[in-house]
Amino acid sequence: MFLSLAVILVPVLLIVWFFTKTPDEPNIQQVDWKPMVASARTHAGYPVLAPKEVPEDWRPTKARYANKGDRWVGDTVSAGNRWELGFLTSENVYLAVNQSDEPARAFVASVTRSASEEGKVKAGQYTWTKMVSPDGRTRALMTKVGSSTAVIVADADYRVLADYAGMLTTS
Repeated sequence: MFLSLAVILVPVLLIVWFFTKTPDEPNIQQVDWKPMVASARTHAGYPVLAPKEVPEDWRPTKARYANKGDRWVGDTVSAGNRWELGFLTSENVYLAVNQSDEPARAFVASVTRSASEEGKVKAGQYTWTKMVSPDGRTRALMTKVGSSTAVIVADADYRVLADYAGMLTTS
């Protein structure tokens, strides 16, 4: 009986171990973000925010632009000229700047998880509105840039967001 149990239990334990182990370092697909910044700045019709440089240990994970009416994410259609640039920091915090000339209220609600305002902060060349999601997990900074609305989003404190905001420029 013990031999039969061992024959069944050993493969089951190996299968459980194989499917539940966590890799040491996740495989993060990085993107070449600088050409996308140049393309967005050519097509957007508003001043596009992006850093000139970021710390060397930050990993660019998302850089995309869509004209109004183009496919955005999944089956959604962009309601305006839309820009997104995201980085994974050395502390594995995802920071993204989202920008669009679509109606501000709907755009801000969609990228901030329906956050509410919490005050103001000056970072870089702009004054930003601090926002927090209803569950308190996601924080955002929002400002107007030309005819667009820009939002920086992260599951981090406002200091991290303000530091990133200070890196952003339109040139």
